[in-house]
Amino acid sequence: MSGRDELLRILVHRSYLREPGRQFRLASGRLSDYYIEASQTTTYHAALPLIGAQVHACLPPDTVAVGGPTMGADPIAAAVSYHSAGTPRPVSWFSVRKSAKEHGARRWLEGSVSPGDRVVVVEDVITSGGSLIDAVGKCGEEGLRVLAAVVLVDREEDGGRARVEDALAAVGARLHALFTRADLEHAWQTARAR
Repeated sequence: MSGRDELLRILVHRSYLREPGRQFRLASGRLSDYYIEASQTTTYHAALPLIGAQVHACLPPDTVAVGGPTMGADPIAAAVSYHSAGTPRPVSWFSVRKSAKEHGARRWLEGSVSPGDRVVVVEDVITSGGSLIDAVGKCGEEGLRVLAAVVLVDREEDGGRARVEDALAAVGARLHALFTRADLEHAWQTARAR
Protein backbone atom coordinates (compact mmCIF):
# COMPACT_ATOMS: atom_id res chain seq x y z
CA MET A 1 0.00 0.00 0.00
CA SER A 2 1.38 3.41 -0.95
CA GLY A 3 1.87 6.15 1.62
CA ARG A 4 -0.99 8.10 0.04
CA ASP A 5 -3.33 5.10 0.24
CA GLU A 6 -2.37 4.46 3.86
CA LEU A 7 -2.96 8.11 4.76
CA LEU A 8 -6.37 7.98 3.09
CA ARG A 9 -7.21 4.80 5.03
CA ILE A 10 -6.26 6.50 8.31
CA LEU A 11 -8.23 9.65 7.43
CA VAL A 12 -11.37 7.65 6.69
CA HIS A 13 -10.99 5.49 9.80
CA ARG A 14 -10.13 8.27 12.27
CA SER A 15 -11.46 11.54 10.83
CA TYR A 16 -14.37 10.93 8.46
CA LEU A 17 -17.44 10.97 10.66
CA ARG A 18 -20.34 9.69 8.62
CA GLU A 19 -23.33 7.90 10.04
CA PRO A 20 -26.43 7.60 7.86
CA GLY A 21 -29.24 9.63 9.43
CA ARG A 22 -26.93 11.73 11.64
CA GLN A 23 -26.36 15.45 11.09
CA PHE A 24 -23.27 17.40 12.18
CA ARG A 25 -23.24 21.14 12.84
CA LEU A 26 -20.39 22.86 11.01
CA ALA A 27 -18.51 25.97 12.16
CA SER A 28 -20.68 27.97 9.75
CA GLY A 29 -23.78 26.79 11.63
CA ARG A 30 -24.92 24.74 8.65
CA LEU A 31 -25.81 21.06 9.06
CA SER A 32 -24.01 18.32 7.13
CA ASP A 33 -24.40 14.56 6.88
CA TYR A 34 -20.65 14.14 7.47
CA TYR A 35 -17.87 15.81 9.41
CA ILE A 36 -14.12 15.73 8.91
CA GLU A 37 -12.38 15.86 12.28
CA ALA A 38 -8.89 16.16 10.81
CA SER A 39 -7.13 16.55 14.15
CA GLN A 40 -7.84 12.88 14.85
CA THR A 41 -5.47 12.14 11.95
CA THR A 42 -3.03 15.07 12.04
CA THR A 43 -2.14 14.35 15.68
CA TYR A 44 -1.98 10.56 15.26
CA HIS A 45 1.51 9.06 15.44
CA ALA A 46 1.13 6.72 12.44
CA ALA A 47 -0.20 9.50 10.21
CA LEU A 48 2.48 12.10 10.89
CA PRO A 49 5.27 10.53 8.78
CA LEU A 50 2.78 10.01 5.94
CA ILE A 51 1.55 13.60 6.12
CA GLY A 52 5.12 14.88 6.23
CA ALA A 53 6.15 12.91 3.14
CA GLN A 54 3.00 13.60 1.11
CA VAL A 55 2.96 17.36 1.72
CA HIS A 56 6.74 17.70 1.33
CA ALA A 57 6.44 16.12 -2.13
CA CYS A 58 4.08 18.98 -3.14
CA LEU A 59 6.41 21.83 -2.16
CA PRO A 60 8.03 23.97 -4.84
CA PRO A 61 11.83 23.48 -4.75
CA ASP A 62 12.60 26.96 -3.36
CA THR A 63 10.29 26.66 -0.33
CA VAL A 64 12.04 27.56 2.94
CA ALA A 65 9.12 27.17 5.38
CA VAL A 66 5.58 25.81 5.70
CA GLY A 67 2.84 26.99 8.01
CA GLY A 68 -0.76 27.97 8.31
CA PRO A 69 -3.62 28.82 10.62
CA THR A 70 -3.16 27.62 14.15
CA MET A 71 -4.22 24.99 15.32
CA GLY A 72 -5.29 22.99 12.28
CA ALA A 73 -2.12 23.56 10.28
CA ASP A 74 0.37 23.22 13.14
CA PRO A 75 0.78 19.42 13.22
CA ILE A 76 0.90 19.32 9.42
CA ALA A 77 3.64 21.96 9.26
CA ALA A 78 5.61 20.27 12.03
CA ALA A 79 5.33 16.86 10.30
CA VAL A 80 6.56 18.34 7.00
CA SER A 81 9.49 20.10 8.67
CA TYR A 82 10.49 16.97 10.59
CA HIS A 83 10.26 14.82 7.46
CA SER A 84 12.23 17.35 5.42
CA ALA A 85 15.17 17.35 7.86
CA GLY A 86 16.28 14.02 6.40
CA THR A 87 16.01 15.18 2.78
CA PRO A 88 18.06 17.45 0.51
CA ARG A 89 15.23 20.04 0.79
CA PRO A 90 14.79 20.88 4.50
CA VAL A 91 12.10 23.40 5.44
CA SER A 92 11.24 25.11 8.70
CA TRP A 93 7.73 25.70 9.99
CA PHE A 94 5.64 28.53 11.36
CA SER A 95 2.15 29.20 12.65
CA VAL A 96 -0.30 31.98 11.75
CA ARG A 97 -1.92 33.30 14.91
CA LYS A 98 -5.64 34.08 15.20
CA SER A 99 -4.72 37.55 16.45
CA ALA A 100 -1.47 39.48 16.50
CA LYS A 101 0.63 39.10 19.60
CA GLU A 102 0.03 42.04 21.93
CA HIS A 103 3.58 42.06 23.28
CA GLY A 104 7.10 41.61 21.95
CA ALA A 105 7.30 41.93 18.17
CA ARG A 106 3.46 42.00 17.86
CA ARG A 107 3.55 39.64 14.91
CA TRP A 108 0.89 37.47 13.30
CA LEU A 109 3.42 34.68 12.82
CA GLU A 110 5.25 32.41 15.25
CA GLY A 111 8.14 30.20 14.25
CA SER A 112 11.14 30.00 11.95
CA VAL A 113 10.29 32.43 9.18
CA SER A 114 11.57 35.87 8.15
CA PRO A 115 10.40 38.59 5.75
CA GLY A 116 11.31 37.66 2.19
CA ASP A 117 11.09 33.91 2.81
CA ARG A 118 9.34 31.76 0.20
CA VAL A 119 6.65 29.75 1.97
CA VAL A 120 3.82 27.30 1.42
CA VAL A 121 0.65 27.70 3.45
CA VAL A 122 -0.86 24.45 4.70
CA GLU A 123 -4.29 23.67 6.16
CA ASP A 124 -6.13 20.58 7.33
CA VAL A 125 -9.57 21.08 5.75
CA ILE A 126 -11.10 23.75 3.52
CA THR A 127 -14.81 24.37 3.26
CA SER A 128 -15.36 28.08 2.61
CA GLY A 129 -11.61 28.71 2.46
CA GLY A 130 -11.77 31.70 4.80
CA SER A 131 -9.06 30.70 7.26
CA LEU A 132 -6.64 29.72 4.51
CA ILE A 133 -7.23 32.98 2.61
CA ASP A 134 -6.74 34.91 5.85
CA ALA A 135 -3.46 33.07 6.52
CA VAL A 136 -2.19 33.85 3.01
CA GLY A 137 -3.02 37.53 3.61
CA LYS A 138 -1.23 37.60 6.95
CA CYS A 139 1.84 35.97 5.39
CA GLY A 140 1.86 38.76 2.82
CA GLU A 141 1.52 41.41 5.54
CA GLU A 142 4.56 39.90 7.26
CA GLY A 143 6.60 40.12 4.04
CA LEU A 144 6.55 36.44 3.06
CA ARG A 145 6.27 35.24 -0.53
CA VAL A 146 3.54 32.59 -0.73
CA LEU A 147 4.42 30.05 -3.43
CA ALA A 148 1.52 27.64 -2.94
CA ALA A 149 -1.02 26.21 -0.53
CA VAL A 150 -1.48 22.54 0.30
CA VAL A 151 -4.56 21.23 2.07
CA LEU A 152 -5.11 17.78 3.49
CA VAL A 153 -8.80 17.64 2.50
CA ASP A 154 -10.94 19.81 0.23
CA ARG A 155 -14.58 19.38 1.30
CA GLU A 156 -15.64 20.45 -2.21
CA GLU A 157 -18.34 22.70 -0.78
CA ASP A 158 -19.35 26.34 -0.44
CA GLY A 159 -17.09 27.44 -3.29
CA GLY A 160 -14.09 27.25 -0.96
CA ARG A 161 -11.63 25.91 -3.50
CA ALA A 162 -12.52 28.61 -6.06
CA ARG A 163 -12.17 31.37 -3.44
CA VAL A 164 -8.79 30.01 -2.31
CA GLU A 165 -7.59 29.63 -5.91
CA ASP A 166 -8.59 33.25 -6.65
CA ALA A 167 -6.73 34.53 -3.56
CA LEU A 168 -3.66 32.49 -4.44
CA ALA A 169 -3.72 33.57 -8.09
CA ALA A 170 -3.49 37.18 -6.89
CA VAL A 171 -0.06 36.37 -5.40
CA GLY A 172 1.03 33.99 -8.17
CA ALA A 173 0.49 30.82 -6.15
CA ARG A 174 -1.43 27.57 -6.67
CA LEU A 175 -3.53 25.22 -4.53
CA HIS A 176 -2.99 21.49 -4.13
CA ALA A 177 -5.41 19.25 -2.21
CA LEU A 178 -4.07 15.86 -1.15
CA PHE A 179 -7.62 14.51 -0.90
CA THR A 180 -11.15 15.59 -1.68
CA ARG A 181 -14.38 14.75 0.08
CA ALA A 182 -15.12 12.44 -2.90
CA ASP A 183 -11.90 10.50 -2.16
CA LEU A 184 -12.94 10.03 1.47
CA GLU A 185 -16.50 9.07 0.56
CA HIS A 186 -15.32 6.50 -2.00
CA ALA A 187 -12.88 4.95 0.50
CA TRP A 188 -15.59 4.96 3.21
CA GLN A 189 -18.07 3.22 0.89
CA THR A 190 -15.43 0.66 -0.13
CA ALA A 191 -14.54 -0.08 3.52
CA ARG A 192 -18.24 -0.49 4.42
CA ALA A 193 -18.75 -2.95 1.53
CA ARG A 194 -16.08 -5.31 2.90
